[in-house]
This record gives sequence, structure tokens and C-alpha cells, in this order.
Amino acid sequence: MRIGTLLFWILFFSGFHLEAQSEVEKWDIFELQLNGKKEGNPFTEIQLTAKFYHKQDTVAVSGFYDGNGSYKLRFMPDKEGAWRYITASNDTRLHEQKGTFQCIPPKNGNHGPVVVKDTFHFAYSDGKPFYPLGTTAYGWIQQNRETREKTLESLKKSPFNKIRVALLPHAPSGTDYELYPFEGKGKDWDFTRFNVAYFAQYEHYIQEMQKLGIQVDLFVFHPYDKGVWGFDKMNKKEQYLFLNYVNARFGAFRNIWWSMANEFDLMLERTTEDWDGYFRFFQDNDPYHRLRSIHNAAKWYDHSKPWVTHISAQSEAWWKSTTLRDTFKKPVLFDEFCYEGDGDNRTVALNGDMIRHRFWLMTILGAYATHGEAFNQQGTGYQFFRQGGNFEGSSAKELHALKKVLDDIPGHLKPLGTDWRLNWIRAGVDETYYLYYFGEYQNSSWTFTELPENLKYQVEVIDTKSGTTVKKDRTFGMGDKLDLPGKPYMAVVLRLVSL
Repeated sequence: MRIGTLLFWILFFSGFHLEAQSEVEKWDIFELQLNGKKEGNPFTEIQLTAKFYHKQDTVAVSGFYDGNGSYKLRFMPDKEGAWRYITASNDTRLHEQKGTFQCIPPKNGNHGPVVVKDTFHFAYSDGKPFYPLGTTAYGWIQQNRETREKTLESLKKSPFNKIRVALLPHAPSGTDYELYPFEGKGKDWDFTRFNVAYFAQYEHYIQEMQKLGIQVDLFVFHPYDKGVWGFDKMNKKEQYLFLNYVNARFGAFRNIWWSMANEFDLMLERTTEDWDGYFRFFQDNDPYHRLRSIHNAAKWYDHSKPWVTHISAQSEAWWKSTTLRDTFKKPVLFDEFCYEGDGDNRTVALNGDMIRHRFWLMTILGAYATHGEAFNQQGTGYQFFRQGGNFEGSSAKELHALKKVLDDIPGHLKPLGTDWRLNWIRAGVDETYYLYYFGEYQNSSWTFTELPENLKYQVEVIDTKSGTTVKKDRTFGMGDKLDLPGKPYMAVVLRLVSL
């Protein structure tokens, strides 16, 4: 260590009060709780930040008020070893609080946050590929405890590893909740005072989903509050106060993704400059650089802007997956391509075969899909994509077969184009792995005319609807003919077994 660096640390920690050193695993959360002012409005009157130091690295984070005079700072370390910190605040009780902790290796199941990988894909921070297999339940965390727990149990049994969630109340007029995000009587909201119990409920379920390996795609604004809740009346200063609180409170959770809005173009009171500003806020103030997107209704945002990490589209044009990838040079997620359900219009009335089929097609084309379900649950009026509850359709169960395939892929799939005998047929990982999908066609056989010469592959035939597999004893290579069941929705996996 250079003398100047050593002198800095000696001066920095002179008078430093050491307590029992805590341990935090890599990509988990170190939380510091301090007591300070509770009179007046601490949300606006008190500023609290901290800097965390690891060798030559410095990370700045914001703290937040958690009610009853309690302030918290949350920090996610991304490097093992000793970390030190010092706080800064305009409240002397919170100012220049110093400490240290040890970051230890991550435990089993902790692969770190998800990031963009190789332009079109996602991976955990430790390099493990991540294939988003999403679902939608906008307002489930806002429901009563019974519904929340029922939803969590449904997610445990599902194949999904990503979920789209609304932060603000998401329900039609007339709905009443136990908790709301802001203080106020008779829904006359004070947007400068946050209901800490509301946000604590969210963080509890964010942590529960993290245990299940589920990424939380959290959109901070949405259009359904207009004229119902009145949240659209937040002025610009209040909007950024809200964003700052959300970032400070949730940003350290490794399974958080930021979505600026659901169906942003229906919020007519917001301009393009407003949406650009929200993106830039997270780009500048989120020290962990979580994934950032925005979701459309009819009008698309310009996804080429540098602060957009991936495309979150509402569109049925799944056949444009490759074109969108090539145009924007970013991962493509069809986060809403219509829902399985029994609704009164085509967007909420797809059958399970259609949902499952589109998932497999998008996988072959190099994009990612998100499930939604819109059944009227046993006459209650609940629909999973709005309020959570139980899955009632077939696709949630049948997508387990796709999840198993994705979990076993030795890398990221590359779309390999079409064959004159069948469209949307093939993707692969170098020459080591291939995935074929025959979709609605019911081939009785397939001859492999497109494999590398002199290589042999173990073949597995998968019925994507039933989830059953038929493993072949023999290996296959260029020119070999594979017998197929003559049924639709069949997939074939090839794994390299010899060179």
C-alpha cells in the first residue's frame, strides 16, 4: 500500500469506534439503522447519505426515513473483503457515523444481480445465464394477507423467474386497501410523506421472491391511477422525492429491475422529457445500475436511448424478435403479448396452447416472453394479472418443460434462421447444443441436413404440451433421420457427445 493511501486511512479512521464486525455475503444487503429527528417532516427536511469504501472503490448511497425517528441505509457489496463507511447528514445524530463490515463469498443460490450479457442476453453477475420466463401480477402485494400468501404459494409452484409488479395501487375505482403509499385523509394525499408500512410490505415480498429466485420488474408509475387515486397529481418535485425514496429503499435488493412505467403513453400528462428524466435519475443515482426499461401501450418509447437497458414491449409481433434485436442491439422482452383467459376481448382471451406456443417461438427467435392470466377466478372478479391469487390456466403448468430446457442450456441461444421445410426452427450454442421447435407442424420425421459434419449429438424429443420426453439411445449426426410422433408442439434438443 502506498504511503499516501495508508495515511488517508489513518486520518480517515482516527478516533474510529469499532464494534463487533458484521459479515455480509457478496450481493446481499448491509443495513445500517440510526436514530434521528422525527419532528416535522423528516422525508423532506433530513438528508442522509453514506460512502462505502473498498480498496480503491467508493460507492455513494442514499438513506431513507423509516418512521418513528428511524433512518436506514442499505448497501449491496459486490466485492469480497473489508468495507468501511461514513455517513453524511444535516442531522448531527446521523452525521459522520463510521463503521466496517466484512463481505464474504456468496452462498448457494446467490448468483448476484441480473445484467445484460453479450448484447442480446441476460446473465447473473457471476456469469450464470439468465433466461427470463416471466409472469404478471400488477397489484398482488397491495391485496389482503390471504391473497398475498396465496399468490406467493402459486409462484413457488410455477416455472416463472420474473414478475411484473406495480408499485402504486393498481385497481379500478371502488377498491379499498389496508395500506396506501402516501399519508393523507380521505385520499387527500400528502405526497411528501410516505406510509412506511406500505413500503415495508413491498420489501418483505421482494425478499420472499428473491428466495424463490424471482426477479421483480417494478414499475414506478402507471396510468390506471388517473381519476381514481389521484396519484397523477404529484408535481415534478414530488415525483423525484418519490423516486429517491424508492431508489434508496429498494435499490439494494439484487432482484430489482426498474421499469419507468406500465403503458407510459397512456399517461398523457407526462412528456417525453419527463420519461427521459426518470431514466436519467436512476442512471445517475442508482449505484448498482439495475436494469432499466419502460413499457408501452400503442406508442413506443425510443429504446435506442443509452439509459434503456432492454426492450419491454407490449406487442403481438413476436415474429419481429430478431429484427428488434438487430435494430436496437439490446435484449427484447415481449412483456405483454396478450393473456390466457376468458375475457371479453382478444387481449385477455388466448388459450393455453397459444401462450405456450408463443413462448417457445420467442425463445427460438432470441427474445423473451412474459405470461399473463386473465380468468375470472371462481366468480370473485380476481384476475391473476391484476391481483394475483391462483393460476387457473394451463400454460403456467405447461411452461415447466420450457423452464427445464432453459435451465440446461450451456450458454445463450443464438437464433439460426429458418429452413426451407419449416419456419422458426432452430437456435443453438456454438456447435455444442441445438434446440429445434416444430410448433403447430406435426412432422413424423426430421432429417438433420444442417448439423456440422463429423459431430454426433445425443437427442431428446420433448412434447412441450405434456412436458414428457423421449430420450434416444443412439446418437445423431449430419444426414441422420429422426422419427417423430407426428404431433404438434414438439421440440428436439441436441447435445454434443463427441468431437
